[in-house]
Amino acid sequence: PVNKTGKLCIEVTAESKISHISEELCIGCGICVKKCPFDAITIINLPSNLDKETTHRYGPNSFKLHRLPTPRPGQVLGLVGSNGTGKTTALRVLAGKLKPNLGKFTTPPDWQDILRYFRGSELQNYFTKILEENLKAILKPQYVDQIPRAAQGCVRDLLDKKNELGNQDEITESFDLSNVKDRQIGDLSGGELQRFACAMVCIQKGDIFMFDEPSSYLDVKQRLKAALAIRNIIRENRLVS
Repeated sequence: PVNKTGKLCIEVTAESKISHISEELCIGCGICVKKCPFDAITIINLPSNLDKETTHRYGPNSFKLHRLPTPRPGQVLGLVGSNGTGKTTALRVLAGKLKPNLGKFTTPPDWQDILRYFRGSELQNYFTKILEENLKAILKPQYVDQIPRAAQGCVRDLLDKKNELGNQDEITESFDLSNVKDRQIGDLSGGELQRFACAMVCIQKGDIFMFDEPSSYLDVKQRLKAALAIRNIIRENRLVS
């Protein structure tokens, strides 16, 4: 209906690999969903209040993250939710690895505007310390199966390089890594890679320790051990997520 009025709500050219649907012009009639021969279009109605308090957005018609959790020293902050709800995005923003665009993906704001947006909240002080490098964040990657592509060598050697707190023996024992320390990183199973990645975070000096999906590949017993090891690194001046 919108296209018939002369406005390009849905735009497809002979060279297009995908169709472009205008988020502003779409009225949600559902005709494109029925007409698409590949069943590639889905319309989801969202609450109107999701237009507010946007922290980050990757592009048009795409994922939006609203608000942010607030890490506090001496506590473990846990993020629980289904896939695609923004847990990894929130961690990357809090770790300073991803600059939040406040939903303005075409004209991203600078850090002064971002700090002004969070003015009056605990996150303003948090991001200020991140920018001034007064807080060092260590983030365990979500996809541990990609670790062998980024790092090669013996497990023991890799742990020795990052053993900044001098607690390697205690941590490797907590994560049941003692029997794999002489193996190559590429020979580890998914569960062993997960425990190795968590251990690497726990032996480094930092102010913020973040574990993205630390329980995947682990059985119930190993998950409990990992939770205890993570809780044991809590200090009054440390933030754990």
